[in-house]
Amino acid sequence: MKISDWHDRFKLQSSWTRDLRNFIFGKVDARPGQSLLDVGVGTGALLDEYIGRGLQVTGLDLDLENCQFAHLHPSKPVIFNADAHHMPFKEHQFDLTVTHYVLLWVHDPAQVVSEMARVTKPGGYVIAFAEPDYLSRIDYPEVFQDIGKIQNRSLAFRGVDLSMGRKLGHIFRTIGLRDVRLGLLAGQWRYPEKDVFDHEWDIIAFDLGGMVPVDEILAMKDRALKSWLNGEATVFIPTFYAYGMV
Repeated sequence: MKISDWHDRFKLQSSWTRDLRNFIFGKVDARPGQSLLDVGVGTGALLDEYIGRGLQVTGLDLDLENCQFAHLHPSKPVIFNADAHHMPFKEHQFDLTVTHYVLLWVHDPAQVVSEMARVTKPGGYVIAFAEPDYLSRIDYPEVFQDIGKIQNRSLAFRGVDLSMGRKLGHIFRTIGLRDVRLGLLAGQWRYPEKDVFDHEWDIIAFDLGGMVPVDEILAMKDRALKSWLNGEATVFIPTFYAYGMV
C-alpha cells in the first residue's frame, strides 16, 4: 500500500480508540503545555488530537518514510527516526510517553516500555493506549472464523505477537511503574453498513494478501459482506490498555 493508504488505515484504527484515549488522558490529568512523546508515531495519525489538546508533541518511529510523512503535518512536529528499544533522549525528558498499536510489533516490548519509563519525568505517565490480543479473538459466523485464522497466520508471519494484549499489565508492573492500571476496550457494534465493511475489508484484504489466492479472497469478501449486511457478523479482538506512573 502507499504511505497515504497506511495513513488512512492508522486513522481508522485511531477512531476505534478515541473515547478510550479521552478517558485515560482524564485519569492522568493531561494538561495543555505538557510534553508528550509518541513512540511509534507512524504517519502521524494522532498528531491532530494531541496538538489539539495543547500538548507539546515529539514523535519517534523506526520507519523513515513514516517519519517523513508525519513531518508534513502543518505543525511541523519534531520527529526522530530511531529505534524505540534505544531512544535518543535523556532521562526524565517528557511528561507523558505514549504508544498506540505498537508493542505487538516490536522485538522486545518490555525493553521499549522500560525506555519509555526512562525518558518520562518522575510523576509522569507511561501509557499504552491499545494493544490487541489476536489469540482471544471472536469471529462469527464461519466465514469470519476462516478470515480470522488466515489473518492471524499473516500477522504472525510478519512478526506480530498475537498475545501481546494479555501481557501488557505484567510488563508495566515488572519494569517498576507505580499504580499501574490495566483495562480492556469494550466492543460496540452499530447497525451494519456497507461503508463500515469496506473500511474494515481494506485492512483484512491487505493482511490476507500472499496467504491465499486473490480469487479466494474475493469469494470470502462476497460471503462476508452478505453475512455483515444480514446482521450475522460479530468480530471482536480484545484490545487492552495500560498506564502507570514513573
